[in-house]
Amino acid sequence: MAGGHGAPDYPTGVWSPAGGWYADPKHWKRNTAFALVAIVAICIPVWRSSAAHERRPHAPTRPIPSQMWSKNFPKPDPNAIGGSS
Repeated sequence: MAGGHGAPDYPTGVWSPAGGWYADPKHWKRNTAFALVAIVAICIPVWRSSAAHERRPHAPTRPIPSQMWSKNFPKPDPNAIGGSS
């Protein structure tokens, strides 16, 4: 049994837009950081716009997360929640 390098353990004639088997693109860490920064830069204005346009005509019966950042919630009426006694 002689050593050496045999046939590769993956097909060599296959092309893939992601780089194929064992891909190691140049500057992948930098490119990933750029993509994450772009995603965050897009999400922040969308989040703020969503919070500014959120409307709830009735007070929620239980706490919901958007009450922390949205200013458009009506104040709950303590008499209406308990019903008539």
